[in-house]
Amino acid sequence: MLLAGCKQRYDSPVQSPVTGYLVVDGVLNSGPGTASITLSRTTKFDNKKMVYERNAGVTIQGTDSSVRTLTEKAQGIYSADNLNLNNTLKYRIRINTVSGSRYLSDFVVVKNNLPIDSISWKYTNEGLQSYINSHDPQNNTRYYQWYYEETWEIHSSYYPTLKYQIKVSPVLGPQYSVVYKDSSTFGPDPTIINCWQFENPLSLYLGSTAKLSQDVIYLPLAFIPRRSIKLGVLYSINLKQYSWTKEGYEFMERMKKNTESTGSVFDPQPSELKGNIYNTADATEPVIGFFNISPLQEKRIFIRPSEVPSWGYSPGCYEVEIENSSDSILRKGMGLFPVDPLKQGPFGSIITFRAVPPDCADCTLRGTNKKPAYWP
Repeated sequence: MLLAGCKQRYDSPVQSPVTGYLVVDGVLNSGPGTASITLSRTTKFDNKKMVYERNAGVTIQGTDSSVRTLTEKAQGIYSADNLNLNNTLKYRIRINTVSGSRYLSDFVVVKNNLPIDSISWKYTNEGLQSYINSHDPQNNTRYYQWYYEETWEIHSSYYPTLKYQIKVSPVLGPQYSVVYKDSSTFGPDPTIINCWQFENPLSLYLGSTAKLSQDVIYLPLAFIPRRSIKLGVLYSINLKQYSWTKEGYEFMERMKKNTESTGSVFDPQPSELKGNIYNTADATEPVIGFFNISPLQEKRIFIRPSEVPSWGYSPGCYEVEIENSSDSILRKGMGLFPVDPLKQGPFGSIITFRAVPPDCADCTLRGTNKKPAYWP
C-alpha cells in the first residue's frame, strides 16, 4: 500500500500531432529483386498498434530525371521489382500523402555492397552461436546493416489415429467417446505432423570497420541455447546485408541507442533523430528515417541435429491412459488429445486409449503446416 501511494502520473512534455510524425523505414534495394519501403506514423505511448501511412504516392527520382514508382503491396509497404539503379547516379525519394503533405529526401549515392562471405557457427555446452563473415578487399563499404530470419522444422511427437466424437441423446444429453479418425485407413493425419516456426528479431544489427585497417567483418549473429527446439529437426537462418553511408550509419546508431539502450541513467540517453527526409512545406517538422540505397546481399544456411552432437532436445510430452467412456473423458481427458488405442474389445472397439497434451500430437498448434518454398 505504501508503494502504491508513491506512484505518480507521468505526462510526456512532447506534444505530437494527432496523425503523428512520418516514419520511413527500410533500405532501398538498388539491384535485382524486390525493393521496399515501409511508411508509418508515430503514435502515443499507450497505442500498441502500428499506424501505417496508406495510399501514398511514392517515387524514386534520379539525377538523370528518371522516375520509378513504388506501389503499395500491403499496409504501408511500398514496393517495386528489379529497380537495377545506375550506381553512377544519385537518387532521392518523394512521398505524397493523402492528406496533401509532400516529403523529399536528399539525393544519395548507390552504396557499394559486396556478397556475404559466409555464415559460420560454433557449438559449445551452452549452445550454438552463429557468426557473420564479410569483407571488402577495396575497403570501400565500411558501414553495414543486417536483417535475419530463422526457420525451423518441428514434428508432432505422436501420430494420432483417434478423435473425440460427440453424440447428443434426447435423454442423456451430449455423449462423448473416442473413435478412429478414418475407418478406411486408420492412419495419422499428415497435415498435423510436420510444421515450421519462424522468428524475425526486431533489434538493429549494425557493424562498422571504419576504425579498422581492413574492411573485414566477423560478428556474432544468432545464439541458440542448448536443447532448444530450433535444432530438433532442421534449422535454417537467412541473412540479408545492406551497406550505409557514414551519415546514414550514424543516424541508425542513434536510432539503436534510443530504442534499445535507455534502461537506466547509465545508458546512452535519447537523442534527436534528424535524418535526410523533410516536409517540403515545413522543414521543421520531424521526419523519422534516413533514405539509403544499397544492393541487397543474401545468404542462407541449414544446420541439422546430426551436425551438433548431444544437442539434447526433448519435447517434454507425457501420456495418460483413459477409459473410453463419456464420464472418463470428461473427468480425465479434457484438455488432452486422443492418440491411439491401448486396450481393445470385440470387433475392434476401444476400451482405453492413450492421450497426450494437444501440441504433442498436433504441430499446427505451435506453427504452420505450409512448407516454405526454400525448404529442402
